[in-house]
Amino acid sequence: MHPDRKLQRHKEDWPPNPASSGPSTGVGPATCEVGTLEAGELGVMAIDRRGSVHYHNDKASQLLAPGGWRAGQRLMPEDANSANFVNGNGREVALTVHKMPSGDAVVLIEDVTETPGQFEAGYRTLFENSVYGIYRDTLDGRPIRVNPALAAINGYASEREHIDAVQARPVNWYVAEGRADEFHHILESHGRVSDFVSQIYRHRTGERVWITENAWYVYDLQGYPLFIEGTIQDATERIAAQAALTNLASIDTLTGAKSRYSFMRRLDEAALQSPGGFLLYCVDLDMFKDVNDIFGHAAGDAVLKAVAARLFDLVGEAGIVGRLGGDEFAILTEAPEYLADPETLARNAVQAMRLPVPVEGRNHYVGASVGVAMFPQHGATGEELLRNADTALYRVKSQGRNGWRMFDHELRDQLEHRKKLEGALRDAIEQNQLDLHYQPVVDAASGVTVGFEALMRWNHPELGSVPPADFIPVAEQAGLMTGLGSWAISQACEALAALPSPLKISVNVSANQFRAPGFYLHLKSELTRCGVAPGRLMLEITESVLVSNERVGRLLLAALRKLGVQIAIDDFGTGYSSLSYLQHFPINCVKIDRSFVAGMANQKANLAVIRAIIGIGRDLGIDIIAEGVETREQAKSLRSEGCDLLQGFLFSKPKPLTEAVADLAVSLLPRAAKQELVQTG
Repeated sequence: MHPDRKLQRHKEDWPPNPASSGPSTGVGPATCEVGTLEAGELGVMAIDRRGSVHYHNDKASQLLAPGGWRAGQRLMPEDANSANFVNGNGREVALTVHKMPSGDAVVLIEDVTETPGQFEAGYRTLFENSVYGIYRDTLDGRPIRVNPALAAINGYASEREHIDAVQARPVNWYVAEGRADEFHHILESHGRVSDFVSQIYRHRTGERVWITENAWYVYDLQGYPLFIEGTIQDATERIAAQAALTNLASIDTLTGAKSRYSFMRRLDEAALQSPGGFLLYCVDLDMFKDVNDIFGHAAGDAVLKAVAARLFDLVGEAGIVGRLGGDEFAILTEAPEYLADPETLARNAVQAMRLPVPVEGRNHYVGASVGVAMFPQHGATGEELLRNADTALYRVKSQGRNGWRMFDHELRDQLEHRKKLEGALRDAIEQNQLDLHYQPVVDAASGVTVGFEALMRWNHPELGSVPPADFIPVAEQAGLMTGLGSWAISQACEALAALPSPLKISVNVSANQFRAPGFYLHLKSELTRCGVAPGRLMLEITESVLVSNERVGRLLLAALRKLGVQIAIDDFGTGYSSLSYLQHFPINCVKIDRSFVAGMANQKANLAVIRAIIGIGRDLGIDIIAEGVETREQAKSLRSEGCDLLQGFLFSKPKPLTEAVADLAVSLLPRAAKQELVQTG
């Protein structure tokens, strides 16, 4: 409703007639009955001709500035007669200025927020019946309003069901890595995003669909963004039609290899016409994403061209090369020499990709993983062969990349097990089967518990306790880790609120979670919600998080350090191990990997690494935690080397919060009281 019409019923009384206001020469409390103003539902302000506020009632203060309004503060430009804006509480406020002959003015302020029950019929019909999804989100991505069309896109029957589900289980929206960063970069740079085409996961089912998205900021009176609003349209059919047209092209225009459509057609023909059999090689570049992210797509395209040229030289006339998409290529060959020895071509492809790729004076290193399937042993159709070669390729990548593997049916069984585990994990998230257990971190010198590490645990009703080493990689590959990580931070903050200060809790943060939009805002809001001092929360990241995008990592870590959150490098010494990270990033703590601790007694190299890390920590003023401490001898040796903190089964296995707190309470009792507690059971 237009604010002028909503205020019409008050215009008979306002502004007050200056001629009847007594001897007062300006606007202010003397021009009206103050008690009436204070009791009314309207906000009222008196402003002099310079635009300075000389009087306001309590309602005006509530509506304009939840923290109060200062006398003399400028309200609005002199030439403005009315304005609408959203205040700090998310309420829409209408201002109408009534000027008097003296040049002074009275401003009427009214809350014109349209709640769901007050939606005007026309707007409600548009909102509810639009074929476009419509939404309003908080700045960190939490839904406030969604219409039925958007709820349906995400697989839900109503707005309430959609909002409740998303708030209870935040997950990745975009399929492509970095797509969310790109969206927020455009939004922050321009204030809006237009025709943003992406593949997303339906929240309820995880199904992939395509959408076209438009979004914009909603600003307050001072020009600060309060919300994000937008529209979303399901574009799956349109994208599918475009893809079908694209696939009709037989040659990949960038590399000169066969297009996916053309290659798959040739693969199907071979399955029908090659009684002697053939081989299918899937070749996937290992470090190509880094080239694109760091040096740009032009460099990435040049690398792809060079890779295709090497594959052409390798295969020659003995087969065909196709580009299946992105950085994945395929080779089809019926050559007898390769059928007799499939390893030769696979090994040569891996070796060819290990050589540097020169682009504009810079050498790029990518590497490749290769999966191989043989017809007819590993499939009767082209689609089945490609799926099985891809399964072998996936195994190579999971085991460290830069190698090759022939498909066998055991691999298929393992892949199916992983997919079942992924489905069970999705159900576990919805059914709250996951929990955090807490393992104490003790002071090496005194043995006193100074904090805990929060570790994720999954107890499945049928599978039993599923080790984190099994389900964490599945969660990462399925795009579930960002949502799980946010949940873990919330749980850890609630645990900190229940623990006495200055005990700390550390939480592991994955690379995807660290880079996810809204990570910082979510962490800050959870600390505020739980009333926890930021210095009691420690985030454990691996060196790979810093390597993936050093500039972004440095900026985010600086913001976290400014907030007061502690930062630890986990598994130090097992990854890139660049000492520059400790010098140039705001790091509070380094964790020595358990593999060095386990071998310190009988391997001099391990002890040397431990001594070096402890020495670096001492020189830089960084705390050192040794994890995986299981024997008194290890603890004694680490203590003698000057290690600050210890963690491991010697002190306690990870336990639910209630048990960890109980153990902590017992550890603080005097020795006699502990003995009495043990004797009484």
